[in-house]
Amino acid sequence: MISTVDVETSYQKTEHGGMDPLPFNPKNILVSVGINDEYYFTNHSERVDEGCYHKIQAILDQTTLLVGHNIKFDLTWLLEAGFKYKGRVYDTMIGEYVLNRGIRKSLTLQMCCQRRRIGSKDKSIQEFMDLGVSFEDIPKNVVEEYGRIDVKITRKLFDSQMDDLRTDQNKGLLRTIKMMNEFLIVLTDMERNGIHVNLDTLASVEKQYRAEFAYLRQKIDKIVYEKMGDTKINLASPEQLSWLIYSKKPKDKNVWAKLFNIGIDKHTGKNKKRPQFSRIRFRDLVRTNTEIIHKTTASQCGSCKGKGVIQKIKVDGTPFKKYSKCSSCDGDGYIYYKIAKVAGFNQRPRSVYDTAEAGFRTDRITLGKIVGEAEGELKEFIDAIIRHNAISTYLNTFVNGIKSSVGENNLLHPKFMQAVTATARLSSRDPNFQNQPRGQTFPIRKVIQSRFEDGKIMEIDFAQLEFRTAVFLAQDKQGMEDIKNKIDVHSYTAKIIGVSRQDAKAHTFKPLYGGTTGTEEEKRYYKKFAEKYKDITAWHERLQTEAIKYKQIKIPTGREYAFPYAERMPWGGSSYSTQIKNYPVQGLATADIVPLACIQIYNLMKGQKVKSLLINTVHDSIVADIYPGEETVMSKIFKQGTASVIPALKEYYGINFNIPLDTDLKVGYNWLDIKEI
Repeated sequence: MISTVDVETSYQKTEHGGMDPLPFNPKNILVSVGINDEYYFTNHSERVDEGCYHKIQAILDQTTLLVGHNIKFDLTWLLEAGFKYKGRVYDTMIGEYVLNRGIRKSLTLQMCCQRRRIGSKDKSIQEFMDLGVSFEDIPKNVVEEYGRIDVKITRKLFDSQMDDLRTDQNKGLLRTIKMMNEFLIVLTDMERNGIHVNLDTLASVEKQYRAEFAYLRQKIDKIVYEKMGDTKINLASPEQLSWLIYSKKPKDKNVWAKLFNIGIDKHTGKNKKRPQFSRIRFRDLVRTNTEIIHKTTASQCGSCKGKGVIQKIKVDGTPFKKYSKCSSCDGDGYIYYKIAKVAGFNQRPRSVYDTAEAGFRTDRITLGKIVGEAEGELKEFIDAIIRHNAISTYLNTFVNGIKSSVGENNLLHPKFMQAVTATARLSSRDPNFQNQPRGQTFPIRKVIQSRFEDGKIMEIDFAQLEFRTAVFLAQDKQGMEDIKNKIDVHSYTAKIIGVSRQDAKAHTFKPLYGGTTGTEEEKRYYKKFAEKYKDITAWHERLQTEAIKYKQIKIPTGREYAFPYAERMPWGGSSYSTQIKNYPVQGLATADIVPLACIQIYNLMKGQKVKSLLINTVHDSIVADIYPGEETVMSKIFKQGTASVIPALKEYYGINFNIPLDTDLKVGYNWLDIKEI
């Protein structure tokens, strides 16, 4: 029996002012559950009403496929509330996402149904919440009608997707949807298991970060003052940071944007195509269309006496309640006078791609390219900026994210999301563990420890997964030979460019995705990579041709990515070339292979009834919380599960994956200090 479910729970306010539904029991005062034509209310701040429990469980016992929109939320509540369900699930949000073929569209139930013209959500409950009425105080008849409509349109959405998936054009996508829904069950358990945090260790890591942050801030401020004089620079402003680095700004921003075709194309919604100039012509255009920024000295504004505001007096002699911004000093209390010396580092932009709407680019990638060639004070400054920004992210995303999300028993329950990224690579929030730096040196990892006394953290990760996936997709002969001979491609990269193995990984990945620019050393390496792995280079060209001709590309699993605006460029490549080369590798590696490994490991753990818990998957790794005494059995399960991925690819997709998938297995008392076993 196919059943459609929708669960509505109490909400809590988020730190950003939004509303977040609560799937976990203790904080819920009222829950409404709609399954097919049945509807139930339960008060379960302590336990589910017994009568309600038996009625819902009876339906679940007869159900073989449970359908819902963002069903992981509904399934989480059902399982947390004590219900049993071991059948299959179908998430209409995932179905719509896969059918969209990587094109970003809103995946709310309302928008999915609206696009398919199959009904609309009831808005009455939202009207109450907009008035500040809490969920449990909304009249039950309003909540019930809202839920009934959600169940009805979700089922219509499911039926509509099934009709689409039966067509010749879409039937290949069904295998992908099936796998993603199986993976959803694993992720549901991961969320429920949670990740245990040592708060004392977290406080120590935070102290370390804040001390380094303060040191870098002082260092940066000193350099900025030396370079700019009294001019204040907001380093969070790309425009002002560009003044400091390039020592120039456009004379007229409108002329500048038109000259270099900067902005969004209103027809495609993408960045406009940049014109091509010779290096000499580009430098001439920059010189004639920019003005030099000079160092300044500041004097206190006489009009406002350095306060930045002026208090105006009404006709009756009384002051206005609000102060007016001083026009003489632009509101900061000081007037800045140019002096003869040029400000900043006077960095020379290299091409039209270094330009931006307000001047020149200062994003992380551009700064990384500059620092690769820079020396002396400029290198010192950009290194400090990059590290300063990284620590700011670590503090805000990870430290503060963990502190605000940690719940009872010091457990985090991150929300794993399968339908966010264009490639189907997993993302997460509360906190976002997927955005952590690659490698095993990230200090935040130290706070992740076992919930079990004398327990351990175990991680298995695939070796060079993206490179091996590219070799398979391209059937690159040299790549196969290197893998057979156990040649470490990252070490090879590091040797040529002259960086550490960890730093070399970014360079290894870059030519996989069509990268060609950078320092002279990097350019030489990218050229050597293209020459060495000729079949990957040829495959890249075939992908671009396919995207231009069919406006989409397909990978062996059947997963498809749409490129409706792909076209041949004057220099021979294609528009969207990076995405065209990137999506198949990331799609197969981290959206298919890693989830399949998680599924295999999860099933083995269930079969052997271990007490250890799967808790996370990041990039190409899988992490478990190991119950004391289960290290040996979990090592075997991890190795067996990852080894069964190649047979699983054959079973699910009919793929003969002829590249070995090697793994590294590590264990330790925290996620940072894990050692290979």
